[in-house]
Amino acid sequence: MNTLTFIEKTLKITSTPIVKKIANMIFLNKERIKRKDVVETITSDIVNHYGDSPIKRKIIAEECRLMQKYYFKEQIKKLSGRKRNRKALAEYERNLNMLDSLEDSEQIIEFLSRYYINDMAADFDPAFLIFFKILTRFLFKNMVSSLNLTKESGESVKKIKEIQGNYPLFFLPNHISNADHIPLCLALNKAGVFHPVIVAGANLYRGVSRKILPKANCYKLQRDYIHGNVKWLSNPLYNMVFKKYNYYLWEHHEPFLFYIEGTRSRDGKILTPKYGFLKEIMNFIEEKNRTVFFVPISLSYTAVPEDTELVQSLKGKNISQKDLLNQNLELDKIYGSVIDSSIYINISKPIEISANNIPNVTDFGKKLVKIISDNIVITPTYHIATLLNNLKDDIFEISDIKRNFSEKFFDKTN
Repeated sequence: MNTLTFIEKTLKITSTPIVKKIANMIFLNKERIKRKDVVETITSDIVNHYGDSPIKRKIIAEECRLMQKYYFKEQIKKLSGRKRNRKALAEYERNLNMLDSLEDSEQIIEFLSRYYINDMAADFDPAFLIFFKILTRFLFKNMVSSLNLTKESGESVKKIKEIQGNYPLFFLPNHISNADHIPLCLALNKAGVFHPVIVAGANLYRGVSRKILPKANCYKLQRDYIHGNVKWLSNPLYNMVFKKYNYYLWEHHEPFLFYIEGTRSRDGKILTPKYGFLKEIMNFIEEKNRTVFFVPISLSYTAVPEDTELVQSLKGKNISQKDLLNQNLELDKIYGSVIDSSIYINISKPIEISANNIPNVTDFGKKLVKIISDNIVITPTYHIATLLNNLKDDIFEISDIKRNFSEKFFDKTN
């Protein structure tokens, strides 16, 4: 039995009631948010939102139905004739026919809202996560053995343990590799911190990862185009589902992890922050009169496993087409061939923001990125990369690197 088949069978076992019950007794953060409750609450809230405005409801319903029908038709066209995708094809066809059959605007809004939240919501399964963490130590043994949590993280973790479960808590790491989820979650768990909800782009939901990610408390965010040059978040209903789901999680004090840069850094530099989530969180603080905490996390690798792929992406190659589990299995093999594959994680102290001290979003985003940048552990390969970037000539000798390294980092009198 191969690894993927083993994981699929385990998913079935861990979904049984008795296994879930036992897991909830021993897992650090219990199954506090049930997916069924999320789906019903979000769908009902959106239907009620348009209940007092029939004209607006009809306009929104027809606009979003047209977008969604186009999307369904495009997916059906892509999948037609592919034997492996018969189940997905049948699902798209069923949803298209259902959407076509609806005439009442309220029914259309209910159908689309339910469809969107079902597609988006995490389906956290402590039983599966307990198993997967054990399995991780074998599947990704090289990553696990490379992990180092800095001493400076100790005081931050103490504060986080006091906060977690009582306030909305936002973890903001920098983003370097598709392997980042593994060391981040292992480090948080090792420190006794609740396993967070993780925002994951829809492009990661491929192969067996499509089944694993929701169970690992990841929620799917569609970031590409639903119709022509119209992005998913420009769809009024999808955008409202996105907002209400976030608020639901935050109001229930679910720890929340997202990459403030929005995407992986292709060249190792910290990217300019994306402000969408920060704006939404500030709106939440103001609307709900809540206090939240932000935790910057600094992540650095001695060897970035997909470095060659990242270089190729700078030349325009699409490197996001692989199943995430398979990709990480490949990356771990690369780690095994590297003499020093140390991964460093520094957890900074939580920053408290309340309704009476809401900062400017742009300034605050830059502040968070600076904290992340300032606390990155500089590895030997980072030093070498800096020296290479500072060389004036494209062609060099090893002696040039040795001399520059010696001049920069060692006392010249020795």
